[in-house]
Amino acid sequence: MFHPSPLILALSAVLSGVLGLRNVSLVILPQAVERGLEAQLLCQYDLEGAPLYAVKWYRGVREFYRYSPNDNPPTKIFPYQGIHVDVSASNASQVVLSKVGFNLSGNLSCEVTTDAPSFSTALVSKELMVIELPKREITLHAEKERYDVGDVLRGNCTSAPSKPAAILSAFMNSIPVNKPETRVFPSGDGLQYTVLYLELRVEPAHMSNNGALILRCSAVVAHYKQTAELSLGPRTSEPVPERVTSPSQSTRMLPCHLVVIILTPFLLR
Repeated sequence: MFHPSPLILALSAVLSGVLGLRNVSLVILPQAVERGLEAQLLCQYDLEGAPLYAVKWYRGVREFYRYSPNDNPPTKIFPYQGIHVDVSASNASQVVLSKVGFNLSGNLSCEVTTDAPSFSTALVSKELMVIELPKREITLHAEKERYDVGDVLRGNCTSAPSKPAAILSAFMNSIPVNKPETRVFPSGDGLQYTVLYLELRVEPAHMSNNGALILRCSAVVAHYKQTAELSLGPRTSEPVPERVTSPSQSTRMLPCHLVVIILTPFLLR
């Protein structure tokens, strides 16, 4: 039986270090892919002079694409329901998937292997999220049109169907509403909508200095955000004198002074 000499083993170790595989990473663009659109998967690596043997792509544990520069043709596709590889745009460092569906959400991996003499292998993984953004604006309702301090505000905020379900938050003049009741309901086709229920007493801290009360609701789905707001207060307010709000009060008072000056001679007779 042949036993490699210590010199050969040392040389092999040196070559493995020099011609090794480094800096392997996986990038998914965009990070959250809308259903029906395109996803670009980038497998980035540094061969450091070593020849490439193969790059393999997996969804979970199943391989769906392979690039082997020594094969003819170099690309090979393994059937996987819901995965559509754009062969013309895929190569040794990227795979482009078209018409992505919800079933593609999950763990994606690329495995890079170098050829002799190093035979290095590295595998990196990343989560892919396929989303459906809301097609309509969120709706915000309150039980009354105006509120004063001490009143109980009741209302709700509802998102349009999406995947994943929208995360809703409520604010009173930029003050977060703590622990509102939130429920998620199915709406078909794998989508869900969210309803946030409000019931809280209006406190002095909720009112701005001018008595305004703004109720705001925001919905977040992945990178997408919607906002709706209502102006709700105050219910009662004192009338504001015209002289305070008028930009030219001295002009308004001038006719009155002129009348007094004109009438004075007649009054003295």
